[in-house]
Amino acid sequence: MKIQKKDKISFVIPAYNCADTIEESVDSIIKGNFEEGDELIIINDGSTDKTAQIIRNLENKYPFITTITNRENIGCPATRNIGINRASNPLIFNLDSDNILEPNSVSKLKDFLISNEADLAAFSEYHYFRKNTKKITRKWIYKPKEMTLADFLSGIINPGPGGNFLYTKNSWKKIGGYWEYGAGLHEAWGYTLKQLANNSKFVILPKSFYYHRYGHESLFIRETKKEDANSKIATKMLSHYFNLIEEEDVEYIKNNKNTWFSDLNNRPIKVKGASHGRNGKTIYKINYKNKIRKLIIRIIKYFRLYNIIKNKILVKKFQKEFKKFQIISKNKNRFSLKWKNKKPYLNDNTSQTNFDAHYIYHPAWAIRILKNINPEKHIDISSTLHFCSMLSAFIYTEFYDFRPAQLNLNNLESKKADLTHLPFENNSIKSLSCMHTVEHIGLGRYGDKLDPDGDLKAIEELKRVLAIGGNLLFVVPIGKPKIVFNAHRIYSYNQIISYFRNINLKSFSLVTDTNNFIPNASKTVADKQNFGCGCFWFKKSNNYKT
Repeated sequence: MKIQKKDKISFVIPAYNCADTIEESVDSIIKGNFEEGDELIIINDGSTDKTAQIIRNLENKYPFITTITNRENIGCPATRNIGINRASNPLIFNLDSDNILEPNSVSKLKDFLISNEADLAAFSEYHYFRKNTKKITRKWIYKPKEMTLADFLSGIINPGPGGNFLYTKNSWKKIGGYWEYGAGLHEAWGYTLKQLANNSKFVILPKSFYYHRYGHESLFIRETKKEDANSKIATKMLSHYFNLIEEEDVEYIKNNKNTWFSDLNNRPIKVKGASHGRNGKTIYKINYKNKIRKLIIRIIKYFRLYNIIKNKILVKKFQKEFKKFQIISKNKNRFSLKWKNKKPYLNDNTSQTNFDAHYIYHPAWAIRILKNINPEKHIDISSTLHFCSMLSAFIYTEFYDFRPAQLNLNNLESKKADLTHLPFENNSIKSLSCMHTVEHIGLGRYGDKLDPDGDLKAIEELKRVLAIGGNLLFVVPIGKPKIVFNAHRIYSYNQIISYFRNINLKSFSLVTDTNNFIPNASKTVADKQNFGCGCFWFKKSNNYKT
């Protein structure tokens, strides 16, 4: 049935524990968006606060309101379906009980839907606010005038996830309404997916908006708190339409069930027979901080101009090389060579091989010492796995970490241990290492307990378990003392020497800020670093005292 100007709208509001916001939402409909013949349906979804009383007050104020009460909370999707099923008009406008409409905005949306003979119509912008609509914190802006399935799967910055839009009741019937699972974000996201996957026409009114409330009590936030719930529910919903998605992207979704949705803005999903669609953008409130930020960005862009030009040249070179390779591979059938399988690496053609000096030099330093010492067994506490795996080629090695690694190599065992409570007897380990690790302890980066003195406790444990005459290879960042939370601490040379004051320093080597490795480095050179890598070889003497 073709929608006409005379057709009326049924506004549907699901309400759950929204006593503080629903009256403002209802008023935004009645005062400026409600026409004769329209209807307003509010469904109280088993609220436990004062929502029911507020709804009764609204009924007294606006006697034409239709109210429905669910005896228990059944969730937003099912509640929407109940309200829409009751609706008597051919057009439905969904409004969440915490969001607000701009005056005279819905009539414009209705006209746009009719003129484009569409099934759904939405505002092009969300204006985010907390309490006061005059204080907008950011905006979601979506510019395309029509949203396709390809657009919808190119990111989440579009009208779909919000769900506050206009559509025909026939389109709702055609797709079987809302899936009655997937809370908050996903009841609207899934509904939009169903509509677009079933060839419904979804148009976007340019330069239009509504006010979208967010915060700890908003519907959007309240029902999407589980870290990986978004992707799991979205996977379940999208699985109905895998036949519409490129096979490569279907495999990507299946292999990343818990993360693909949260990364949708960065890694869009491709629809068969279509190019990647268009996502929206976020604009934050303009203030002095943002102005300074933009100025800094401009300066950075200016200084990066060389790299931008260089990259454009490299891209063209890549394209030429691909075509050339296609030609010379014409009669070679060993591999499939297609442009869609390209993965450009544009910056590896360098005169020298780049490397992380800290993590190349310090394991090399340690392995050379251990080769000379040649212990029967070596114990390592949470150093880089590259070090342990290589060392185990010629020395039996036990690796201990707060998060043990699943390694399968002979001569190497991986076990769990807390560096602040090591499971070893006093004076029991003859050969011990703990490299680029202690600086992290107590900062919470790896799931450990926050503790300002966590590093000191770890150092005391290393000293405790090191055998008399035993060797300890100890590595930490060296420079001006500071905490770079929650990444690491940086120590001065004197700090480390004081922490190990009862242990003999056999040698000290240093990786400098300029990536040079200095064996037998001096304290003077160490003190000049900002983020050097200090390599300390300690030996526990026979006259060691705690």
